[in-house]
Parts: sequence; structure tokens; C-alpha cells
Amino acid sequence: MKNKYILLSIPALLLLIWLGWYFSDKQVIKRQLNELTWNLNKEKEEATLETGLKLREIKLMLASDVRAVVSERNYSETVPRDMIIRYLMYYRDRYEMLTVSFEDLLIELPAKGEATASATVLVQRKKSQNDPEELGEPVELLLKKDKEKKGGRDWRLVEAKVSAALVE
Repeated sequence: MKNKYILLSIPALLLLIWLGWYFSDKQVIKRQLNELTWNLNKEKEEATLETGLKLREIKLMLASDVRAVVSERNYSETVPRDMIIRYLMYYRDRYEMLTVSFEDLLIELPAKGEATASATVLVQRKKSQNDPEELGEPVELLLKKDKEKKGGRDWRLVEAKVSAALVE
């Protein structure tokens, strides 16, 4: 009888450990940032509706105002969320194909309700009539926990430090 309880409790314990890991803040942030890169991608013949849906998902991940920092240009400004979406529309329209991914993503939780993420952003972009261009540039992000979880998102992007090559 005792062996049955032990055999039943081991899978239950493993399930609880896995659930604790899966719903930990670091894993939630990692999934959200991977979703962000997925929504930044652009296929060669992406429909306008698909673009709108992707940008809507990105908008849900942003705080109402996001501090944008481009150190090489001595640029630091707080930008409204809608202006960032407009810039992303413009940026994506310049390219026939755009692929974005994170490499070496490191997430830290320095304070309660606050997270920093640093990574190398790998970008492949192709303008019409040109060969694809590949970039690998560092990026640092600051996220804050959204207590209201608007749009089902736990964390909101409040600051992005990017290199000038990514915004050209």
C-alpha cells in the first residue's frame, strides 16, 4: 500500500516542479520575448491583415511609454507605444523579408516586478533586388510586471537599448 502512494506521489511531485518552472517569471518572459521576435518577422508576401495582427500583439507587449536608447547616436527618448508601432510598420515595409531572433538570451530579476533581458539579436533582412543582409547586434531590455495583465501579458517592455545598425 505504501509503495502505491510513493509511486503515485513521484509523478505528482515531478508535475508540480515542472509547473513551477514553466510558470516562473523567467520562463514567462522568455516565451513573451520569443513571441515578440516571431511577430517582428515578415514573410515575403505577408498579407496586410497578418501584419496588423502581428503589430497588435507587439502593442500588447509594450508599456504605454517606452524609453528608447541608441547609445551610438546619443539618442534617448521616451516614445509613446503608438509611435513605436508606426515606426515598426515603416521599418517592416522597407524589407521584402525580415527575420528576427534572440541568441544568448539572459534574463535577470533584479527586483520584484522588474526584469532585465540582454541578448544578441540576429536579424536577416532583404530589400527587393538586393542580397539578404545579416546582423548580430546586442540589445538590452527592461521589463516591468503588469499587475492588471492587460491583453494576457504578464510583463511589459518599458525600455530598449539597441545599436544603431538595428534601427537604420
